[in-house]
Amino acid sequence: MALLEVRDLMVSFATPEGEVHAVNSVDFDVEPGEVMAIVGESGSGKSQTAMALLGLLSENGQARGSALFDGKDLLKLSQSELNQYRGSQVAMIFQDPMTALNPYRTVGSQLREVLTCQRHMERRQANREALEMLEQVRITDPERRLQQFPHELSGGMQQRVMIAMALLARPRLLIADEPTTALDVTVQAEISELLRDYQRRYETAIMLITHDLGVVAGLCERVLVMYGGRVMEYGDVRAIYHQAEHPYTAGLLRSVPRLDRLDDEELHGIPGNPPNLLELPTGCPFQERCQVAIERCSSLPSLTRANHGGLRRCHLEGAIE
Repeated sequence: MALLEVRDLMVSFATPEGEVHAVNSVDFDVEPGEVMAIVGESGSGKSQTAMALLGLLSENGQARGSALFDGKDLLKLSQSELNQYRGSQVAMIFQDPMTALNPYRTVGSQLREVLTCQRHMERRQANREALEMLEQVRITDPERRLQQFPHELSGGMQQRVMIAMALLARPRLLIADEPTTALDVTVQAEISELLRDYQRRYETAIMLITHDLGVVAGLCERVLVMYGGRVMEYGDVRAIYHQAEHPYTAGLLRSVPRLDRLDDEELHGIPGNPPNLLELPTGCPFQERCQVAIERCSSLPSLTRANHGGLRRCHLEGAIE
């Protein structure tokens, strides 16, 4: 049985210009102990999917559908009931640690709060555990860092503190929203290794939200490709990377630098812009940017079984070259 089962997830926002359809009929599962990625361009609905699961949408947002976590529908829980799941069962690493961390409190006080509230530890024991966790996430001079404020740390250290806060409660599902954004390549690799080490040690399921296909290749087992708030392709990472069956997935892969690419082989971007979520096209949301679109694309294709064993939403058959 899957740890998380999301079915027909819809997320919309009421704005003065009209209703924004950020997520449209999204289905996926996260198995216990697996690492699954959600990828796509900015505005594809990745982060709003995660926010909906934890009840963190803005006041003008609304989520519909179901998200069964260990049999309980997260979308139907009250705020007090959700608080029992946040942190202890489902934890999140937010995209920007500088805005997620409290600038008026020391790193130590924020780490201890997780342990005193979620695991009911006394202050001295919580301080020891916080210190050990900072060592595990490879922060230098951890005793001094506990006394510092977030602005006194580098971007990479702030991200490590965010990871430490999320891991201290020993969640069963960790949602990581762009955990390597704005970090240099070396730090990105270290953060990815940290997540993988923790996943292996505690068999924690991880849902990684990213646009970095390189991180996905090195860390994840399955990938969900989103565009215009819809699932475009879903399945095993290696299978999809070798034989993508949606033009959008193929376009993302062609735009990534690779060591096995010939010196004279150019990177290919995806022309055009993402769709307006206020006025989504009636057919495939990618049709206006798709270089292999056909007349049938004016009608929305359903998710069907792909040759690689996963799912794809495309009228064309077979792998996309």
